[in-house]
Amino acid sequence: MAQQNVVITGSTQGLGFGYAREFLRRGHNVVVSGRTPATVQAAVERLAAEAPAGTRVVGCACDVASMAEVQALWDRAVAEFGRVDVWLNNAGYARTGAKFVDNSPQQIEAMVRGNVIGSMNAAQVAIAGMKRQGGGKLYLTLGGGGASGRVVPGMTVYSTTKRAVKYLADALVKERAEAKDDSILVGTISPGVNVTEGMLREFADLPPAERSRALKQLNFIGEHVDTTTPWIVGRILADTRQGNDITWLTGGRLLGRGLSMLFGGKRDVLSRYGLKA
Repeated sequence: MAQQNVVITGSTQGLGFGYAREFLRRGHNVVVSGRTPATVQAAVERLAAEAPAGTRVVGCACDVASMAEVQALWDRAVAEFGRVDVWLNNAGYARTGAKFVDNSPQQIEAMVRGNVIGSMNAAQVAIAGMKRQGGGKLYLTLGGGGASGRVVPGMTVYSTTKRAVKYLADALVKERAEAKDDSILVGTISPGVNVTEGMLREFADLPPAERSRALKQLNFIGEHVDTTTPWIVGRILADTRQGNDITWLTGGRLLGRGLSMLFGGKRDVLSRYGLKA
């Protein structure tokens, strides 16, 4: 496969950082981004230290809720690499495990701006840029039941924003179909429940009884970033289908885990982080 140039928003830690590392390992160039120059620079230094020869990683601070900053991110990528082959919109904000009324107005606004406005900004900039250069792939990130419409307790605001992102993605796919133009592929990523720095901070804020229940659930459905990201990146690179949803936590995977545990299998994704169910 020819070397690809990849932009990943929200990639200074967690899933985004895992995606960046995996694209680099496979020989592609990456632009990482986050909201502050300091975190971006730290991520670039970590990734550059392990990047294989012939690849490059650069960074650009970007708040995806700002159209001007998203456009600047695209412009930086083009200035560095000439074009953008893959735009992976991973940036977002989540507060899970809380009842709707326990979310502050600031938290609600942050989730709507980061997840909905941010996705719209990314789609506008990426699609316009890909039209100018003659093609590319755009992926928006789902979660919290956003793909299926499943109602998830404790995730009211977050899941509502992700349901909006699902509608946005479906509408963009329909626009591509009506234009009979598959030079730009629009897809979604449903990465499942990954143990990230943000999730661990959220769990630490939960009352003890709620934290205990949440950890038991996490041990069943959760996964390590270094397990999911190679699988997801491989499917992004191989993708040729308009409207593809790259889903990690399928019904088949859940069934397999359930059967394994029913017949005595044990699962432990928590001890790596000093936690136990």
